[in-house]
Amino acid sequence: MPAEFINILNLPELDIGHSKKVLFTSDHFHTWVHGDYPGTKGPMHKHTADQQFYCVKGECTFHFPDGSSRKLTLGMLATIPAGQLYQLDNTGDEYMILLGARAEPAGNPRFTGNDQVVTVSDYALRNLDKIKAPKEKKAMAGRKS
Repeated sequence: MPAEFINILNLPELDIGHSKKVLFTSDHFHTWVHGDYPGTKGPMHKHTADQQFYCVKGECTFHFPDGSSRKLTLGMLATIPAGQLYQLDNTGDEYMILLGARAEPAGNPRFTGNDQVVTVSDYALRNLDKIKAPKEKKAMAGRKS
């Protein structure tokens, strides 16, 4: 496979409700771009492999089940060990871009605290009034929900 170079800042913004775009996957590793508009939250969940998030644009607050939170801002890297529950929350005022990497192939499931598979991540689609996104993106998301 030849080397590939991607300018993450030139990728189009992702649609509301579809915040992950896989950039590369192999048998033991994958990378992706995670993009969300302000006000978007993901579910509390965990993975079976270690992962990292690098903040390319905006900010993201990571919430943990013990009630603590930690803000990831431009240029910061977060490492989340396998089995650690967390929730992503775009608490900034602009479209957020995170670069993610996890030590497993793309497509493996996410799990809740009681080890149930997370099948739906529809916070943004159910809360369009709380999401700060362009009107055309909201209109398109409203037709899909």
